[in-house]
Amino acid sequence: MIHELNNLVTVVIPVLNEEKAIGRVIKKVKEEGYYNILVVDGFSSDNTVSQVVRNGEKVIYQTGKGKTGAIKTAIKNIETRYMVFLDGDCTYDPKDIENVVSPLWDADLVIGARALGRKNIPIFNRFGNMMINAIFNLLMGTDLKDVCSGMYGLRTDFARNLTFKTEGFDVEVEIAAQASKYGRISQVPIRYHDRVGLQKLQPVKDGFSIMRRVITMAIKLRLNGEPTKQNILKLHGELPPYK
Repeated sequence: MIHELNNLVTVVIPVLNEEKAIGRVIKKVKEEGYYNILVVDGFSSDNTVSQVVRNGEKVIYQTGKGKTGAIKTAIKNIETRYMVFLDGDCTYDPKDIENVVSPLWDADLVIGARALGRKNIPIFNRFGNMMINAIFNLLMGTDLKDVCSGMYGLRTDFARNLTFKTEGFDVEVEIAAQASKYGRISQVPIRYHDRVGLQKLQPVKDGFSIMRRVITMAIKLRLNGEPTKQNILKLHGELPPYK
């Protein structure tokens, strides 16, 4: 059955060498009734693209480097009112797409906070995420639970006005920083599963890069003469204790 939100949202899946997982992700997204799927490939060297085609979807190749290049490419190609991003490694659950999309009636950015299944995040990464969240909230005047989450929704009109300076895994922080200043943010609890395939994030290197990006964005947003906004909308659904 096609979901009633199908014509309003595009599900974006950035991929790079995800041949073991991408077929499953596409299948699960369709099982939830979403058929506007955009797979953006970062020039995979394995069979990712053939797996996407085998599952009935087209692939577009990203322009620019890193995950940022994939996100920028997606934003330029989306025609629906909303978009939802999730990684192509089976870590994020398509069952949560509706929860992420629904608050976009009022919000510009909806972050899926990984509240259930945090045991599937390596312990060092969990500690790094906690530090990044704390620094982000302190500098941005927010109360966000998971600024590094790879599952989030954006209003397309808001997304088209985003600017990007990064190329790596700190792109989600860059989006959240701009939304905290110029838009409205909501957050919803989502599930997180053990990934399929090799992890690409380098915890130490990428962790420091993300923290540096947080500080840089905070300085930039505060130096233009306006205080950082605190327009964080009421939480849609209670966040259970992290597990």
